[in-house]
Amino acid sequence: MTDTARFTSAEEKALRETVQGGALPLCPRCAVRMTQRPIGGGSFGLGYHRQREWLLCPQCRRSVIFDVKRGTRL
Repeated sequence: MTDTARFTSAEEKALRETVQGGALPLCPRCAVRMTQRPIGGGSFGLGYHRQREWLLCPQCRRSVIFDVKRGTRL
């Protein structure tokens, strides 16, 4: 059995779309509800602020971080 440590691009895209739709996704590998953690970005004095989401699976320990506004993986 060959199981990669990272989610595939298609799995990450599906996770982003689920979060952007307002729902909390299930892990595509083990079907467990993922934990969602917001991550603030930017430093004081900088002219930008990035809002990121970190999705973690409590069972298989895989995770993905993406920029909420742009919908891109970091």
